[in-house]
Amino acid sequence: MAEAVDYFSNHRLKLRFPWRLYHGPIVRELRRALEGGGGAVPREVLNVGSGPFFELERLPDTGARFTLCDIDPRAVEMAKSLHGSRIARAETIEPNEPLPLPDASFDLVVSMDVIEHVPDPSPWVRDIARVMRPGGKLFLTTPNYGFSTLGLLERTALEAVARAQGFSRKDLHPSKFSRAKLREELLAAHLVDVRVDSIAFGWVLAATAEKPR
Repeated sequence: MAEAVDYFSNHRLKLRFPWRLYHGPIVRELRRALEGGGGAVPREVLNVGSGPFFELERLPDTGARFTLCDIDPRAVEMAKSLHGSRIARAETIEPNEPLPLPDASFDLVVSMDVIEHVPDPSPWVRDIARVMRPGGKLFLTTPNYGFSTLGLLERTALEAVARAQGFSRKDLHPSKFSRAKLREELLAAHLVDVRVDSIAFGWVLAATAEKPR
């Protein structure tokens, strides 16, 4: 999906104060997913909408092979230069097109704060499920629009910041999820063991799910 907002210059801000109050807990939960969460440690990991994946610098080396994809070629090239041999593959993908990846390829698929930018998320989620191996896991996050404080913050402080940068947040997230709506979306893709938790002061939904064996 093409957007009027250029996120490339903002990627590094995610891990700086005050933005890390939102993104820090996401990195913590991602670490748990990469460590297996009590199950097998995933070996083949796909990050959809990865950006430069600065988060990788804060994650343990579990031996996982990372495949990254993003619609911004600058982010993909930066990821390659930053992470070297820690990533197996990184490529630019087309908005609103199926992932150029084979079926049943990944033990874990990660997508952090991407689904809210997708105008029609159902085919997107089904395509993510397609590339998961049977028994493979999903870790997905999105803003929690079921939490009233987030809506207020977006309409006030965050909107003021956006306008100072020359854009508006009004149509920034065409797909807004509550906990129940996100759970319903993942179940509709025939994923199982769906769990949706709120983290980061309630601002973030962190979901995990599994592809049936």
